[in-house]
Amino acid sequence: MLAAVGLFTLYLRQSRTWRVDSDAAAVSLQAWEMLHGNVLLHGWWLADVTFFTTELPEYMLVESVRGLHQDVVHICSALTYTLLVLLAAMLAKGRVRGRDGVVRALLAAGIMLSPGILRGTNALLGAPDHTGTGVPILLVLLLLDRAEGWRRRWQVPGAACLMLTWVQIADPLATFAAAAPLVLVGAVRTTAALTRMHGEREGWRYNLALTVAAAGSIPLAYAMVSAIHSLGGYTASPVPGPLLGSLSAIPSHALAVGQSVLVLFGADFFGQPSLIGAVLALLHLAAVAVATLALVSGIRGFFSRLDLVGQILVAGTIILLGAGVFSTHVPNPSFAHEIAVVLPFSAVLSGRLLAGPLIRARLGPVLAVGLAAYLGALCYGATGVPAPAQNQAVADWLVAHHLTDGLAGYWEADSITFDSGGRVTMTPLAPGTTTAYLWEAKVAWFDARSRYANFLVLKAPSAAAPRSFGLPARTYHYEQYTIMVWHKNLLTLLPGAGG
Repeated sequence: MLAAVGLFTLYLRQSRTWRVDSDAAAVSLQAWEMLHGNVLLHGWWLADVTFFTTELPEYMLVESVRGLHQDVVHICSALTYTLLVLLAAMLAKGRVRGRDGVVRALLAAGIMLSPGILRGTNALLGAPDHTGTGVPILLVLLLLDRAEGWRRRWQVPGAACLMLTWVQIADPLATFAAAAPLVLVGAVRTTAALTRMHGEREGWRYNLALTVAAAGSIPLAYAMVSAIHSLGGYTASPVPGPLLGSLSAIPSHALAVGQSVLVLFGADFFGQPSLIGAVLALLHLAAVAVATLALVSGIRGFFSRLDLVGQILVAGTIILLGAGVFSTHVPNPSFAHEIAVVLPFSAVLSGRLLAGPLIRARLGPVLAVGLAAYLGALCYGATGVPAPAQNQAVADWLVAHHLTDGLAGYWEADSITFDSGGRVTMTPLAPGTTTAYLWEAKVAWFDARSRYANFLVLKAPSAAAPRSFGLPARTYHYEQYTIMVWHKNLLTLLPGAGG
């Protein structure tokens, strides 16, 4: 408990050094709606990842205490990552007791202990994203690991199916990170058990049940999302762009995935603005080396010495890295969050496979020094100056000038609405256009019958706005923002708003 409180405090301070953007603001606004009765988010267009059953409930709980405030994002980010580190330590320890179990847990926790100062803070402690999906996935693996020692474990496949369905409703990435690896590993173990036929008929039946449960969770999750929509709930957006990239793009995507792995492990030494940041990043290369060694060891022993959880971790890591290389969703290191689950998977695998060799080689002092160095890096990251929300200044300016209903590009709109505590309502526009943007948005924001939106906030002057809405009555310039005000309801002229 002391470790949990200490880690949460440090992660909270480091999270506060990153600015809350519109993605985080949108999730906070959705949780606020759910907290006030709109449980299924009726009238909302969400992104392709909804977090409906994972981080949205967490945000609701925190907002019930903290209110609609930017610190909710930081608190939830710190809570999520603290849980991720502790669950990784528990899963790495497994059912092993004594010194071996302690070293397993410390090795896994140490690899994840210190998020990178710049890109790592954004990927792991910023807006809700695939990082948080790792928490329920580790819970599923923890269930499977503990079940290995149970005499009566036939309830486990059903529980695993429900848990996998739960997380896939929130994030389709869980299909690739958890459901698909369990299907693959379950099929391999079932086939191996049937081939050996040592009289352990229950073993192959149990593995077959896990395979069926994992496979069944995929259509069940899609059915649940469709049911939510048919009941008047939210509408989820399709995954943007093509899923698979071209063959010619594979080398550049592979490079981006490699750089993203460095970001997740805090080892992204490229582009660091300070010498201290570069030194700390270089120190984290040790964690990358350990995780790489664990993955290679896991691949070599996949069919011989790995247990169920170890096989799932190896399969899941390979699938996620392969998806990053062959898809279009990790074009550069700023998209490291797309494969964020690789970090806890690698940490757990390292603890389970390398703790024994580390003890036998009497490298405990080296582990202690590494832990101390990474703890120091975490403390350094927590000393950063807290950053205001991305659009807090203009939100305060609009409130002070009694401008309460307007339009803005997506990266300003949801953020301003959230930063103002709901006192200003902004309708999002597609970036660089004057067209309605139906992404992380509420239908009511576009309704010209109930709202009178008479101003537009831009990060830079635009000739498109006068062409779409006519010449403004007044134009203000505040910091990097341009605020244009009209004496008419701009929603009646907004293309793509659906009336």
